[in-house]
Amino acid sequence: MTYLIWRLHRTHGMVSAVAIVAIVALLVPTGLAIANSYHHAVTNCSLDHVGCGTIAGTVFGNNAVLVDLVQGVAVAVPLVLGLLWGAPLVAGEFEANTQDFAWTQGVTRRRWVLTNIGWALLAAAAWGGALAVLLTWWRGPANAIFGPVGLVSFDIQGVVPVAYAVFAMALGIAVGALFRRVVPAITTTLVVFAVLRIVVALVLGEHLAVSKNVSTLATVPPLAWNFGHEFISPTGAAWAPGGACSNLGLDGRAGRACLAAHGYHQHLTYLPASSFWPVQGIESGIFVVLALGCVLFTLWWLTTREA
Repeated sequence: MTYLIWRLHRTHGMVSAVAIVAIVALLVPTGLAIANSYHHAVTNCSLDHVGCGTIAGTVFGNNAVLVDLVQGVAVAVPLVLGLLWGAPLVAGEFEANTQDFAWTQGVTRRRWVLTNIGWALLAAAAWGGALAVLLTWWRGPANAIFGPVGLVSFDIQGVVPVAYAVFAMALGIAVGALFRRVVPAITTTLVVFAVLRIVVALVLGEHLAVSKNVSTLATVPPLAWNFGHEFISPTGAAWAPGGACSNLGLDGRAGRACLAAHGYHQHLTYLPASSFWPVQGIESGIFVVLALGCVLFTLWWLTTREA
């Protein structure tokens, strides 16, 4: 059965291997170049204290497009696995009307489903794991400057890429089994995956972010993910344009000192860098549980209904 699975999906495996090689060929040289620029900038800063405030610009100024491209591709990879491998896995059998042949060759339907899903999820986990290791290393200098928590940086390193890939694959398989057509399965997988990613991120951000009142001169801790701030008057009203001290500007020390003199305080909301691994664990757990739910649904749907 395992050899048969390989024969059926060897094209996916070969394409995945080529893609990994291509990603390694992109990330390793560029990662080494960025790391070298970072260490050179830090060394110069520690020697003469010149340019210490422009390390980020020195390291990433000439690589901004590359960084955005790599991170965009990395975010999309788990979804692509679900769309191009997971969704057609079962739906393709029904669309080609080969499911009866596949399930009557001395292999029970349950064994066929479990074996196919098992190998597909294992491949997704391996792909996500390889990508996570590469990108966690590649983002080392960026993590040192900006922190590991951020809108995109959090999603492409650590352990969450593995959970995303496994969930995307399981979701694609489940939706394909439900609709039995490849195109509707791909479309639904795309929409559901995107919506769930956004919802989980918003819910976790709201419940796990640190929210507190501080002085007007305070700032978020270094490397934290800043969700925003506002200035609150003694009566509890938020500062609005045209209010006290508007002529001084609130980004400078003079404007904030003026607000403090008027009794204002600052309300900060942020996710500290120390929360990176706890949040990674929570979000990974959520998507692994969702993936398990998709697997159980697929197994139930295909083994308790007539094909």
